[in-house]
Order: sequence, then C-alpha cells, then structure tokens
Amino acid sequence: MYSATPFTIMQKKIGYLTLLFFALFYFTTSSGINCSNDGSHFALASAIYYHHSPEIKPFFHYVQKSDYAVKDGIIYSDRLPGNAFLMLPFLAYSNLLKLAGNNYLGKRFEADVVAISFLPNICGLIGLVLLFFLYRKIGFDFNLAYISTVIYGIATLHWLESVHAFSHGPSMMFVLWAVYLAGSVKDVKKDQKQLYAIAGLIGFSTIIELQNILFLFPIFLYTVVLIHPSGFLRFRSWVPVVGGCMAIAAFFLACLAFYNYLTFGEILLKSNTYNPHFPEEKSFGSALDGNLLLGLDKLLTNFANPIVYTNWRMGVGNDTPGIFITSPVLFLSLFGYVTFFKKQKNIAILFLLMIAISVAIAALHKTTLTRHIFTVTPLLYFPIIYCLHYLWNSGKLRVAGTSLAALLVFLSTARVAYVIYSYYGRAYLGLFRYHSEMLFFLLFYVPLITIVLLWTRKKMMQDNIFKKPLIS
Repeated sequence: MYSATPFTIMQKKIGYLTLLFFALFYFTTSSGINCSNDGSHFALASAIYYHHSPEIKPFFHYVQKSDYAVKDGIIYSDRLPGNAFLMLPFLAYSNLLKLAGNNYLGKRFEADVVAISFLPNICGLIGLVLLFFLYRKIGFDFNLAYISTVIYGIATLHWLESVHAFSHGPSMMFVLWAVYLAGSVKDVKKDQKQLYAIAGLIGFSTIIELQNILFLFPIFLYTVVLIHPSGFLRFRSWVPVVGGCMAIAAFFLACLAFYNYLTFGEILLKSNTYNPHFPEEKSFGSALDGNLLLGLDKLLTNFANPIVYTNWRMGVGNDTPGIFITSPVLFLSLFGYVTFFKKQKNIAILFLLMIAISVAIAALHKTTLTRHIFTVTPLLYFPIIYCLHYLWNSGKLRVAGTSLAALLVFLSTARVAYVIYSYYGRAYLGLFRYHSEMLFFLLFYVPLITIVLLWTRKKMMQDNIFKKPLIS
C-alpha cells in the first residue's frame, strides 16, 4: 500500500495557492441568480432574513413563476429550507457592507446576490479539501492526491455546483464530510463522538436534500458491520451509540417537519407538495413513479438521445447530459473501482451503496436530472486515483495512457465549461461574469485569510512552547 508522508513547506504553499486559485476561479465564474431554482432558495432566505417569515411574495420575481408553493392563497418557496438557512450569514455580511451606502459593489449584481454566491464557492472549496485528505487518509502521496483533486475541481460538475446557489453544493459538502469522518471510525464505542458528528452532518444535509437521510444506513453498515464483523453480535457496545445517532437524525427530521408545519399549517416533509406546476410532487409515490431504465440512461449515458454527444447545444440547462457524457474522465474512475475494491473493500462497498441509493432515487424521479446525483459524484470519481497511478507506473503504457487521460480531462473541462457558459440566466454572455465584482471578493477573503493565518501562527507558537524542554 502507499505511504502518506507529512507535508513539506513547499507542498503546503502549493496547497494554499491552489485553494486561492479555486476560490478566485469559482467566484469569477459565478453568475448571480441563474434560474427559478436558486431564485427560490434566495427568495426564502431573503424573506426569513428581512421579514422573519417564509412568505416570499416580496421576492416573488426571483422564482420566475416556477419554483414556488401556494397554500391558502399565500406564496412560499417550494425548496427545503436548509440551503436558505445557510445563506443567512452571507446576507448578514452583505448588509454589513451596505453600511457603506452602496447596494452594488460591482457593476452588474446586487450585493445580496453576490454575497450568497460565496456559499456554493466555499462548499466547493471544502469539498476539494475533503477529497484531497480522503486520498491522503487512504495513503496516497501528495502529488497523486493533488493532481486527482485538481482534475475533479475543473473537469466534473463540481465546478458547476460551486458557482450557482442550488442545494447540491452544500448537500455534497455535508455528506462528503460525513464520509470522511466515517473513514476514521475504528471502534463504535471509542469513536462514538465521530459517529454523533456523522449523524449531525447527515441530519442537517437532510434539511437541504431530503433523500440524504438514507445515507445513514450504508454508513451504519460500514461502521458497525464491515469494520468489525464479530463486533456486530456485541449489541451492548453499539446499540446505544447507534440509537443516539438515530435520535440526532430524527431531531433534524423533526426540525424540517416543524418548519413545514409553521409554513403550511401541517406536518409534512415535502416542501414542494403545493407547487401548482408539478402535481406529481404531491406525494413520494407519484414523484418516484418514473421509468428506472430511462432514468439511468439519462443520468449516466444518454444512449436514448445520442445527439447530445456531438451537438452540445442540445444538452444545456436541465438537459445537461449524463455524467459520463459531460465528464468522460469518469470512465477512468470505473476502471479504478476494480483496484479500489481489491485494496479497500469495505470503503468501496460504502461508496457503492451510497451511489446506488442516490442514483436509484434520481432515476425513478419523474423529472430525472443529472444534477440530482451530484451529492455522490465525489464518491463515483474517487477511484480515478488508482487508474492514474496504474497508468503512470505502467511502463510501456505510460505515454499512451497518460495522453489518453489528459485528453479526457481536456474534453471534460471543455464540456463542463460549456454547460456553465450556456446555463440558465447566463445566455452565452460569458463565463467569467463576476470579474467586475472583485472588490467583493477582496473584502470577503482578505479578512478571512488574515484570520486563518493569525490563528495558524498562534497555534504554531503554542506547539513550539509545549515542545520546549522544561529543564535546559
């Protein structure tokens, strides 16, 4: 197996500079409110922040007469509230800047819209960090983990979900964080704090995307059964801990039900039950009544609609092609799963179960969309590192193999860039829409980076103090 060595000073500098690059890259390629989806999240956050109410009538223009719900003549957002809750601190930050008396710090977008764009940007950055450290936890060296992470950041739909304020970016971040913690669990009783944290992360992610609650089952299987099969029979050691985790998850479900009760006057979990444009969303049964095979094809391969392979204009907006068409570099991940399963069988099973749950639900949904499985895209992509390692160390195949990988990365990056460039609200007006909002970027990140550097310096000084001998 591979050996994960400590970071050198140069590697740390490369890591920090890369994070700064992606922060700038994701920010400048953001584009305000793209469509009714993020518009509905933003409208709800604004209504809660400014009017302390879920009624979005004052902000109805953001939902573009599509993603909303009506109950007793009152207009609400039809989105789950988790993403809007996460936007609230960014709206507060925007209003802090407004004290200068200017609602537009750039030329195109109002301050509140730019501020909430930092949410998906930051979720995207944290997702990259988690993926990188997950590679390191497995045992891969810095170079291979770094290259694999950078490819993921630009050549998959991670880029898209990091630049618009849909719920998928935050959902991915919380779930990947939970998976990262699960990889450190060695004993259910000794590591119960980590398990409670996992339950909290998955629980809150459920308020963002409801189906995430199902991920608790494969994580339970991994932490209780796969790691210590013999320990499964020792009920006294794990039942209380698992019961605590279930209670934490149930708390977040209760919070969602309570929010919907305050909003709609009844206990329910589906916020889009009262959307007048999508009657199939009135129940889980009607929403998940799609054709499984057609759904799988639309999510993954688009065999039924091959024109999107070559005519990119036919695959934009909600018609974004399946993930293997949009990011053909993911084919390398499929090959990597063979080695991944051999070397890390338990973790591979965890990943595959979570992918199966997400893909099955999205494929059965009446409105099957590629972005609906974004939460598990990092898990699907993860084994690419095994394939890249094999190609680089394959002797005669090195040149041909790495050239093929480079070509797939280029094609994937180009296709993802086109999807973003042509997405709703952008209208082919440019990829770097926030270039005039750089003052906002500096006002946000310069203080944040300063705080992180001061905290890091303080921690290093404390570590040095404790390392000094008591008697010289």
